[in-house]
Amino acid sequence: MHQFASAQIAPGLHRIVDVLGNHCYLVVGETRSLLVDSCGGFGNLRECVEGITEPPVTVALTHGHEDHMMGSYWFDEARLSPLDGGMACWEGAEERTQRIYDQICEEGLLTTDAPFALRDGACPVELPVADGDVFDLGGRAVRAVALPGHTAGSMAYLVEDCGVLLSGDAVTPIMCLFFEESLSIQGWREKTLARMVELPFEHFYTGHHDHAFAKDALASFDAAAAFAIEDRGMPWEHNRLHEFHGIIHLCPCDTFDADSVDFRAVIDHWHELPPRKRRRKRHAE
Repeated sequence: MHQFASAQIAPGLHRIVDVLGNHCYLVVGETRSLLVDSCGGFGNLRECVEGITEPPVTVALTHGHEDHMMGSYWFDEARLSPLDGGMACWEGAEERTQRIYDQICEEGLLTTDAPFALRDGACPVELPVADGDVFDLGGRAVRAVALPGHTAGSMAYLVEDCGVLLSGDAVTPIMCLFFEESLSIQGWREKTLARMVELPFEHFYTGHHDHAFAKDALASFDAAAAFAIEDRGMPWEHNRLHEFHGIIHLCPCDTFDADSVDFRAVIDHWHELPPRKRRRKRHAE
């Protein structure tokens, strides 16, 4: 059973995907590499990374959710925004990861003898990362960019020499803003979408999609946000972690395929649902 699928998507930029479709990205420089996110902890990520590059690796996380941070248990240190981090963040991620692990082993997606970071690794030392921090990899640099919305501390990583922004879950076709740590939809528009428009990149990659999104797609995400603010929506619940729930707004688009580059939906819990319009009863004449 293959633990990861990996592919080079730009010069010195590799995408790594785990058994649940969680993505991380390896930016390779002349003297150091930067691993942006670390998947969900299923499979030995360090072994996979060392099969791609020899230089020392710095781990930088886009935000503090288990599907992005648990593979860092194969490494000594991980950089995370203090707005997301702390002991409670790691403990919550561990508890949810164990539940997911039990489920996917029962489903046959993973065997119990496969490497599992929570069992076989150790929690890394958390180091801070802040907006504007630059990682010098030798011959290229990567800049951290704060994009709050999905979480208060969401961070993207700009690989300017190849025109790519590694955005984690900062902007996705199913935009999740239902967490306690999420901003409102309007806050996400102002703090993330508006800022991304000003950044020097051509494409961005998310934490859960193989395809790149063009920068000019940001207008459609903003339109989806505007629709969701006024939409009544419908109840939604996570298929594995049932404590995660909210209101999903299926925004107007040309496809019902949630994996499509053109699909748009927003899940939140911040604004009250507008009242349903009542139909006037017709009185018999």
